[in-house]
Amino acid sequence: MKIILLLLPYLALSTIHPEGNMDFVKYCKYFNYPVEEHVIQTEDGYLLTYFRVQAKGTKMVSGKKVVLLQHGLLDSSDTFIINDEDKAPAFLIANKGYDVWLGNNRGNKHGRAHVKKNPFFWSFWDFTLEDFAIYDLPAGFKYIVNKTGQKIQYIGHSQGTAQMHIHLSLFKQSVVRDNLIQFIGMGPVAWVTTKYSPLVRLLDTNFLEVLATFGLHEFMPGDSFLTSEVGRVVCGIMENLCGDLIGSFVSADPVLDNYDRYDVLAGHSPAGTSVKNLKHWQQFTRTGEFKRYDYGDKENLKKYGTKKAPLYDLSNIDVKIFYIAGYDDLLAAPKDVNHLFSALVNAPNKELKFYDAGHCSFMWGRKLPYLEDLWAHLE
Repeated sequence: MKIILLLLPYLALSTIHPEGNMDFVKYCKYFNYPVEEHVIQTEDGYLLTYFRVQAKGTKMVSGKKVVLLQHGLLDSSDTFIINDEDKAPAFLIANKGYDVWLGNNRGNKHGRAHVKKNPFFWSFWDFTLEDFAIYDLPAGFKYIVNKTGQKIQYIGHSQGTAQMHIHLSLFKQSVVRDNLIQFIGMGPVAWVTTKYSPLVRLLDTNFLEVLATFGLHEFMPGDSFLTSEVGRVVCGIMENLCGDLIGSFVSADPVLDNYDRYDVLAGHSPAGTSVKNLKHWQQFTRTGEFKRYDYGDKENLKKYGTKKAPLYDLSNIDVKIFYIAGYDDLLAAPKDVNHLFSALVNAPNKELKFYDAGHCSFMWGRKLPYLEDLWAHLE
């Protein structure tokens, strides 16, 4: 409170958006969108909160075509609504007449529950993005299809693309495959061989080992400083400073991204994940390989039947794909995205387009240059 009082003289010169302090449901209602909250249980007992949104000023109805939005690393469903209303992808897609569902992975602020495990203990955090692919995605697909009777057009961002790549590489038959119309990937990720991203450079240090030394298993939870009231005020007053801070974990650019909304972003992100998940990402960046979690020769032999962690076989991906990539993306760098695209040797209908965008500009950008192409691809 004292800090906020000290900052009061600056508040008159800045804009603090009230929706930065609202939860997902209140936020949507504030802008007059019909919204539902659904709790989905995975096969291994995690409880994930999904949200459902339809067109502004209407009532929730059945029969609309379904689009599922899946967030990236350290993020949540909120990322698709926090831009200006006329630039927030979830609202834009809903206003085009689609039934928009927004997923959340285990361990973020909307997925910190389990039927038995407690997030205060390590066992809750014993997961990586492969678990998102094996358990979380199928649970979400099964629930949405049962609820709506519709197949799904899937739009993933960053890690949301990686978990779909993993699922499709591991399973030739599944509820996901049976009900997937097409896969649209924003900032698509598999190989991470470049060192441009601040997150990649951070993973190249020993900071994860330091966290493990202190017995920490959760990283950047949804109740961190940035998401606090003070954090929102700071981001409202000093957008560039806040953007640079957030940019230390993602690709943020004051030219491309909507820094005027960073107090709202600070109220909703980061949303947290497990340290083990970051360790898996660290293995991607250090080896330059897109492979299963490496437990060491002995445990790998038990788990996979081989001493080395197996590579994900992207030749198994044979679905319709449209990749939306950024020339200025520091995490899903053009070199790696082109490598990924060329590895999809059995995808019968695939397309890749680059735009003036950074890694998070697809949700938070001042402009969304890919929109016309997105409308052309959505069925």
